[in-house]
Amino acid sequence: MTDIWTEALRGLRPLLGTETYDLWLRPLELVEAHDDRVRLRAPSQFMKEWFENHYKEAVLEQMRSRGRTPPAIDIEVAIDATAPGTTDPSPASDAPAPIPPARAPAPSGLAERYRFDTFITGASNELAASAAAAVAEEPGHRFNPLLLYGGVGLGKTHLLHAVGHAIHDNHPELRIVYLSAERFMNEFISAVRYNQFDEFRQRYREDCDVLLIDDIQFIAGRDRTMDEFFHVFNALYEAGKQIMVTADRTPSEMQGMEERLTSRLNWGLVADVKAPDLETRVAILRQKAEQDGIGIPDDVCVYLATLVRSNVRELEGALVRVSTFAALKGKPITEAFVREVLGEAAEAERRLAPITVETVQKAVAQYFSVRITDLKGPRRHKGIARPRMIAMYLSRELTGSSFPEIGLRFGGKDHSTVINACKRMAAIQEEDPELRATIAQLRAQIVGPPRP
Repeated sequence: MTDIWTEALRGLRPLLGTETYDLWLRPLELVEAHDDRVRLRAPSQFMKEWFENHYKEAVLEQMRSRGRTPPAIDIEVAIDATAPGTTDPSPASDAPAPIPPARAPAPSGLAERYRFDTFITGASNELAASAAAAVAEEPGHRFNPLLLYGGVGLGKTHLLHAVGHAIHDNHPELRIVYLSAERFMNEFISAVRYNQFDEFRQRYREDCDVLLIDDIQFIAGRDRTMDEFFHVFNALYEAGKQIMVTADRTPSEMQGMEERLTSRLNWGLVADVKAPDLETRVAILRQKAEQDGIGIPDDVCVYLATLVRSNVRELEGALVRVSTFAALKGKPITEAFVREVLGEAAEAERRLAPITVETVQKAVAQYFSVRITDLKGPRRHKGIARPRMIAMYLSRELTGSSFPEIGLRFGGKDHSTVINACKRMAAIQEEDPELRATIAQLRAQIVGPPRP
């Protein structure tokens, strides 16, 4: 008979996805299971706490959905007797006290404000955030390399810095090197020019336990830099050192990146960071307002989050702009004031800019928190197919482009695919008021409200 724990996991796995399941649930070992109590063993204290804070309630809900009374869940932490800092249960009385490892210098370049406790986790970035936390807990073991990709201002750099801070706090003996890919290239060029290659090699291949590189796509097409990074990667990877990089696209989409590097970047985990959903944007605004001492009512916070959808930087920038104008004019922050500061400028910009297929694609991608490359791609998952059809429908309606031209801009799709999408959206709107409202909201967002 299947035990209650295994039964619950079987139902939860398709809901979480394979990557999240393998990351946070598979490592938990079932010690014993009874109707009223389940005992588990976690490989680390961090894993135990992450499960309790993020997935325990989901497991209990799976049990309830099967008509079972949820048992108490007890989690113990496995102790590795060979791990640093553990004590021999029967040490010799005259054994010398263990010497703590030397503390490495604090990594340079990390922003103090970018830590895990200031990062807002939501559905759009949960996998990336949890993978980064796992790397910080066990560098060189869980995901190596870890590559985070996504658009500008979505939090990739924040997570990169947070990993650096957390590793330095938890593993102070490890030597951490953080830099941008552009700086890596410039240092390599300088080393070649001034015959300092031995020092460069020492810094990145030998005196480094954790390598954190931002915007790795920058080195694509730079042959000698790619070659050097390839050798750095190999040296660190073979020595069990942690490598974590960020990029604005997947390795396969980096034009000019050598195939051997693309392959290596795919060895570990590749996790995307999408545009934040409404709930996450509201949480980000509330945190920013609290940090900066900005008084903003909850309903206005929601309105601002609805207005600015693109990325975290623009969202926080909009809050700063509104609060600054409110302070200068001595006015409270209300919805009307937000419209006064942001709405008119956004509307004027929309009216001056021509509406193109790309404009529609960008608006739809932001609205549904998907990537433009997904709208252009072949995936037929409902979460992609419906936004793609809406984007095709609005492209035809708002730009007047021909069906073949729209198909071309959606990844070279046949014009019949576009015709079918437009017909389906027109027909479904007649019976689905929610879809009709969604398309009307997108249309208003792209075109702007009519002049009074």
